[in-house]
Amino acid sequence: MSIVAPAPSGSRGEVILQPNYFTSSIFVKAFRDDITTLIHSYHEQYTTTQPGEPFLLFKALWSSQGWKWLHFMVFDDRTREAFLNVVLRLFLERMVKTEAPYSRVVALFGLYTFYYTQPRGTAPPLHSVTHIPIQLDHLASLKALPDSLNADHLQPLQPNVSRILSVLLKDKVFFVTPHSVLGALSPRDLPREIFVDEGTVLRLDPSAPKKKGRPTRRDKAKKAKLALDNLDRWLEGTPGPLPTLSTVLMPPPLEGAPTLEHPLTSTLRRYHAEKTQILNSIDTQSESTVLPLHVGMTVERANQFVLGRLKAAEGLFSLDGVIVEGGALAGVARVERAVNELGDVKALGRKGGALNLLEGAGKSNT
Repeated sequence: MSIVAPAPSGSRGEVILQPNYFTSSIFVKAFRDDITTLIHSYHEQYTTTQPGEPFLLFKALWSSQGWKWLHFMVFDDRTREAFLNVVLRLFLERMVKTEAPYSRVVALFGLYTFYYTQPRGTAPPLHSVTHIPIQLDHLASLKALPDSLNADHLQPLQPNVSRILSVLLKDKVFFVTPHSVLGALSPRDLPREIFVDEGTVLRLDPSAPKKKGRPTRRDKAKKAKLALDNLDRWLEGTPGPLPTLSTVLMPPPLEGAPTLEHPLTSTLRRYHAEKTQILNSIDTQSESTVLPLHVGMTVERANQFVLGRLKAAEGLFSLDGVIVEGGALAGVARVERAVNELGDVKALGRKGGALNLLEGAGKSNT
């Protein structure tokens, strides 16, 4: 016997919801919250009033919270098929053995009410489902639900639960599928589609294979997010404030004396001392015909080489449409000014040019 899927009933040009809306996180998460609210409301009123007819209390809540209008949410046959199946499945998932007894009972009441209140005989007709898919192990635990309501405060629920289950089984409502571990339901998991807002940045998986072609804007945002996370972790593991140039130039503490200086201070102090020693020793015998302070040709060539490479990189970025921010005190412009300071008696970069960026070279146009 062939099964014909419901056809769209919307006319041309009519805007209708697509079936995957009801399997997406937008609908599934919201509906799960609504079921939780219904369960909590019923539990609160049941424990307060102790009604003689528990199902009548549920029907009153069902109507007062607007659940009776749920069937009129969508009218297109194809979309309605997905809507009905997802709603019934979300009620079923609150009836699993691991849920609390009140949750299982209220979910059963909701499934029973929703299924048997499907509009029938309407004009135009509304699509309805005749069976509810359920896993084999889930059905077995559902049949044992009345016996699990043996506590004193749960015993009044037993007659209603037994009667509802007998009606569902007598009408052969359930369509039994294999065990839940086999994932026989379609879709296998809910939600199937995860909605991600455009402003949301997902974490980058370092083990993921690199995509071909240019990175998208979202990929760039992921990399930036990963870099910020790594920086945050590094800052959390680095005690105290970062060292400044003034602290680096201070004389080191006496050997054996207690110190609270930043771990990077000693590294920067050693770097500054070694750099000064190198600048004083490189090409001390050679003189530049361009610079008045007889700066070594090696330092001059190194500065020009670094500046040339940075300008080439800047050109590549401009071709890709990347805007490099930072103003006049950052980037290639500052390096170029630092290189031009090489040999200027009044400039901070008089001896090293770009090598004196740490000391403040390139910050002014003097």
